[in-house]
Amino acid sequence: MAERTPDSAPALTPPWMRERIVGRDALEARLRAAIDQGDLSHGWLLAGPKGAGKATLAYRIARALLDPDALAAADSLQVPADSKVFRLVAGKAHPDLFVAERLFDEKTGRHQTEITVETIRNLTAFLNRTASQGGWRVAVIDAADEMNPNAANALLKALEEPPAKTALLLVSHAPGGLLATIRSRCRRIDLRPVADETVAALVENELSFSAAEARRVAAAARGRPGYALTLAAGEGAEAVAAAEGFIAAAVEGGDLSAVAGGLTGKAGGERWPLFVALLLEALREAASRAATGAPPAGLLARAAPPRLLEAHDRIGALARRGEAVNLDRVQLALAMGRILRDALQSRAV
Repeated sequence: MAERTPDSAPALTPPWMRERIVGRDALEARLRAAIDQGDLSHGWLLAGPKGAGKATLAYRIARALLDPDALAAADSLQVPADSKVFRLVAGKAHPDLFVAERLFDEKTGRHQTEITVETIRNLTAFLNRTASQGGWRVAVIDAADEMNPNAANALLKALEEPPAKTALLLVSHAPGGLLATIRSRCRRIDLRPVADETVAALVENELSFSAAEARRVAAAARGRPGYALTLAAGEGAEAVAAAEGFIAAAVEGGDLSAVAGGLTGKAGGERWPLFVALLLEALREAASRAATGAPPAGLLARAAPPRLLEAHDRIGALARRGEAVNLDRVQLALAMGRILRDALQSRAV
């Protein structure tokens, strides 16, 4: 496949516009049964790592609640893309849907760093209005982890005394960081990893990857369909190759500078944060597998878990310092390689 550049990277379909979800058939069947039976909680906590499909699922639940007559099958939340409810939700224009997210600041050209209390107060006012369609009022909070303390406390009040026929769908990448009282008032749904072959098929079909490339990206995504698409859409495939080559060079005594050289320039700027994230994730997973007695996997399997975790922390700190002062990425990568090689000096027995 031809080299992709940041300018040529395909635009991904956002969760509120996405027609399909993959790997969630059993979960959707249970949710559909709950909706049909009226066994609903006012608060839903959709938990899982970034890219697991939580926001996509939230909007599917929202469409199902806002227009249950539009549901296409008895055991799923699928709504036809040409239906009125789908078009309204896709445009974030449904009068009975409220989306709480970080606002875009026109002055800075960036999104705010957190969801503010003003946004949650607007959400509360929305919940107390009469539904324009006579049915449910639904709020999606994406992501609940981004609420500041005042916003979290305001949301707690809404969860404590919710009006009838209201549903709050909280998307959370790290639910342990939410207020315990918020967690206790929500029905939790954990999105488990999706099979690699399912993720690979999604990448191959949606972004026209070869089967081999799609499998490589799917393996790096570790069961997260949305993250796989994010990797595949930009410089992710190249970042995956760089991270794999970097670990191999560190473990086997290869040339780290050859890998580091691919992390410079315009394309390298896109690859770098993905490369760092993939490297840190590989260290975390290897340490976790070793510590729990899981079967060894990958080139890092032989290293002692404490040394892997130490390397994870040191490399993460180095990456943050380098970003703060704009250090040369080649030198940063070489320093990371030395840290990794030092960790591998102590092998697990």
